[in-house]
Amino acid sequence: MTNDEIIKEKFDESVIGIDEKILKNENAYYNHVVNMPQHLQLVYTVIVFHNQVYNGGLHQYFFNKYGMFGYRVIEYLKLIKCYKRVNILEKAIKEINKEGWSEAEFRKRVFSRTIKKVTDFDEDLFDFLDELDDEYYELEDEEDLEIYLGEYLKSL
Repeated sequence: MTNDEIIKEKFDESVIGIDEKILKNENAYYNHVVNMPQHLQLVYTVIVFHNQVYNGGLHQYFFNKYGMFGYRVIEYLKLIKCYKRVNILEKAIKEINKEGWSEAEFRKRVFSRTIKKVTDFDEDLFDFLDELDDEYYELEDEEDLEIYLGEYLKSL
């Protein structure tokens, strides 16, 4: 099985049960994801993160509420040894969470869209995240997520 095939298979498995109703309820959505087996949590959160960044950037990832899993994505990127991507996401979270909220409080604020500088499209934050997006896109050749993620899944 190729990396692409195993990633697709596991991602498809990870989205079972995630529907519009669950996506609208922070606790139901969060609990659904964190109660999946770890490899499915990893695939789901990392692929959603990656696709959001490629579709519209880090700002979109946080604006669209998926950033509520940002701290978990950091853990999972470390697990699959994508350290350069970890560094980028850590910088983004540090900038967005300058207030130093706990992980749980940060998650609630992202989901409820109560981080003004994200929801109001603060120009300084937007520019900072845009620069991080560019760094992220440049990693494709040296830290190919499909290879790292696929090899991790094959090793299970």
